[in-house]
Amino acid sequence: MRTLTTLLATFDEQKAARFRGLVLGQLLRTAREREPGLLHLFLLPPRPGKNRFAVYETAQPLNLEVPVPEAIRQVLATLRESDGDPRTVPGVDQRWRQVDGDRQGFYLGTGARFASATPELTGTTIGRLVDRTAFYLTPDADHQPVSVHASEPMILNDEPVPAIDDIPASKEPPFVLIDTVVGFLR
Repeated sequence: MRTLTTLLATFDEQKAARFRGLVLGQLLRTAREREPGLLHLFLLPPRPGKNRFAVYETAQPLNLEVPVPEAIRQVLATLRESDGDPRTVPGVDQRWRQVDGDRQGFYLGTGARFASATPELTGTTIGRLVDRTAFYLTPDADHQPVSVHASEPMILNDEPVPAIDDIPASKEPPFVLIDTVVGFLR
């Protein structure tokens, strides 16, 4: 599986900020349509003759009934059995095949989506990109960000989002799982 780790390291600050905003913008647009759980983000380069890339996600099953260290062990064991490609783990969401059936997409990062008890919000997504950017995103029912934080600057919907040092939940167990998975897949 290919990652964008090396390519993202070559981006200047402005280009990297725009790219991060594009990725989080895609998460905003798809948040309501997706189930809570572990997700992996991919970028599919433009097809020959086209100029648009696609960002898509896969949802990997996650056992929430076990302690975090056991969940990490289970997720990593499943990824190892699938040659490190989260698109091929048993029980994974197969919608990615409609966008990238040839598995040409580059791995961008991993996150976790949590449901919201409030109907005006679609839930919260936390994650880490391969460039080590941590993010926290809560959209409303209209796919507009109610809360968005990132450890690196970004430009989301043409608006600058400054970096903050203390991302909500970044020291909590879900981020430990996410960081371990990203480290494994990088």
